[in-house]
Amino acid sequence: MNIEEAVTAATAGSSALLSCLGQPVVAYHVTAIMREADARHARQMQLALLRRSIEALVDDGLEDIEAERFASQFHGRVGSAWEHLHMASDTPH
Repeated sequence: MNIEEAVTAATAGSSALLSCLGQPVVAYHVTAIMREADARHARQMQLALLRRSIEALVDDGLEDIEAERFASQFHGRVGSAWEHLHMASDTPH
C-alpha cells in the first residue's frame, strides 16, 4: 500500500465530511497523517482531525451523536490505513 492508496482507503465513504470540510482539506490532513512515521505523533494528529471533523459535521447540521459516530468511523479508517501503510513498509514504531 502506498500513501495515495492509504488516503483513498481512509476517505472512502466520507462524503459528508468531504463536503463540509472540503476534499482538499481532508486529503491534506490524511496525507500528513499517513506520512508521519512516528505512531504517537500520527495518533495525536488523528485525534486533532477527529475533533475538527466532529465540529465541522455539527456546524454543518448533524446532531452531536451522529457527528461523533460518523467521525469515529472515519477515525477508525484513518488508523487502519496508517497501520497497513506502515506495517507494509516495515517502519519501526
